[in-house]
Amino acid sequence: MKRKLLMTAAIIMATAMVLTACTAQETEVSFTPEPTSKSTPEPTPVDTSYTVSDSQGNEITFSDVPKTVVSLAPNITEIIFALGAQDKLLARTDWCNYPAEVFEYESVGNIDQPDVEKIISLNPDLVLLSEITSKELALQIQNAGIPFFVVDNEETFEGAYTCIEMVGDVLALEDEADAIVLDMKTRIQEVMDKVAGVDKKKVYYVMGYGEYGDFTAGKGTFISEMINSCGAVNVADDTEGWSYSVEKLVEHDPDVLLLSMWASADGLKTVNGYKDLTAVKNESMYPLDDDSLQRLGPRIADAFEAMAAAIHPELFE
Repeated sequence: MKRKLLMTAAIIMATAMVLTACTAQETEVSFTPEPTSKSTPEPTPVDTSYTVSDSQGNEITFSDVPKTVVSLAPNITEIIFALGAQDKLLARTDWCNYPAEVFEYESVGNIDQPDVEKIISLNPDLVLLSEITSKELALQIQNAGIPFFVVDNEETFEGAYTCIEMVGDVLALEDEADAIVLDMKTRIQEVMDKVAGVDKKKVYYVMGYGEYGDFTAGKGTFISEMINSCGAVNVADDTEGWSYSVEKLVEHDPDVLLLSMWASADGLKTVNGYKDLTAVKNESMYPLDDDSLQRLGPRIADAFEAMAAAIHPELFE
């Protein structure tokens, strides 16, 4: 009887264990966790607006980087290409002639009186201009809902750096502009180091001469500063601006004449006053590239090197 009871108990316990295991297994298999509800956060809008100041102190705020521009000055066009931003250029002026690829772009006319209606019809995001452009024309562009940005700094030849940096700022290409300026400064400093300590020659820049008057770069011009930085003395620093007199020129009798495209060595040999100058008699007359010299852009460094080599050829052989 006792044995039968023990066997019955064992059977009951075994059955309970099986049922428990089955229940546990069924619970484990049938359990499905409730999904956690998580909403994806909305991305924070990126503020792409920025504010820049032009050379006249006008502040302009852009909601985004301008994608299309019109350039109304040759030096500005050259800067745009140097920055690698020519894909933004819609049009330029007749005077914009460098680099060669610029002729593939539409022209809006002359530098001082461009076709305003044509500019407006292009609907650029921005018009870049110099102080040569009249205020009335600039306001017409602005009244059409197109912002303009003035790039101009002719007080010193280092104003070229400022112009490059301003265009870099407005097109959000600051790093590219800084790299260009650094390269220019390095090249110009190398020239200044080379001419340091040399005997300073008397130099005169012939911008124009003849029946319409005599023109040069007087005191306060960036070209005069370049001459004086090349280990030379600009004899025209006794006047300001761009006009000069033959009488003063003969009195100073410069050692070197730097020639613009409007002056030729052969022509000066036949002109009263000029033909008796030491520089003319010694054939110390050197043509310079007007565009690179007179435009405050990346090629100012080229002009500075060429000017120094003309004044001190013995140092740059």
